Amino acid sequence: MKDLAGYVSQAVKKSHLKNLLVMDFQGPQHFYTQLGRKLADDLHAALAADPSVSLVDRKQFTDFVSREALLIPDANQPDPANWIAAQLSAKSFVTGEFEEPDNDIILHVHIYECPKPQSIQSLKATFSTTNEMALLDRHSFTPTGDDLRNGQPKRSSLPYSGQYGYTIPECLHCPQPQFSDEAVVRGAKCTIQLIAEVDENGQIRNAFVMKGFFYGLNDKAMNGVKQWRMKPAADLDGKPLAVQQFVEITYRMYRNP
Repeated sequence: MKDLAGYVSQAVKKSHLKNLLVMDFQGPQHFYTQLGRKLADDLHAALAADPSVSLVDRKQFTDFVSREALLIPDANQPDPANWIAAQLSAKSFVTGEFEEPDNDIILHVHIYECPKPQSIQSLKATFSTTNEMALLDRHSFTPTGDDLRNGQPKRSSLPYSGQYGYTIPECLHCPQPQFSDEAVVRGAKCTIQLIAEVDENGQIRNAFVMKGFFYGLNDKAMNGVKQWRMKPAADLDGKPLAVQQFVEITYRMYRNP
């Protein structure tokens, strides 16, 4: 990793890059595993040995993608990664993916400058697979990041609707949440998954992102559902009660032919 960091450092200094963010590296089939995170951590640590390279704290990145539920394949693409970098005040960023032929790990890293994003250089390094690496590779992360939150999952403590004889809240007035300006410019399309807390009056008091997307659409989705009015769930006696309800918000842009 030291040699790879040396080449990255050379590219950073040659292009006068500042505030470099090393993002999590994806494994085969775009999965996120503890191995991809460890490789990114190791590269960040090796770069930090060079005081002339300014870095964004990787904890800011892991906290952000956990909160926004962005551990999804798209996050390694230049434009979404560039958006993430901008949220963390990074001026440049590194993405990467690794493959595992035989007993080796081949890591490909890509250096970009914001805000275009402009590709600066792509590099490749090969490592021999150790027992530790093989073990880390078996542990994948979910999009929600629940397994990163020190035993404090995002999910609500309220009972699920539809269980124990509870009814499911029904929409009375549920308009489509708005697009963000950034999403409109990019023609973004996605489905955001939320857990919504629906109270005894049919109002959504809180919402948690379980699988998110970029360009400010998570905030638009959460704020949008809080404007909904619903018939509340009820127990076996017909008494209204607060529950948590799974909600999907689909964003699509339809243009006139």
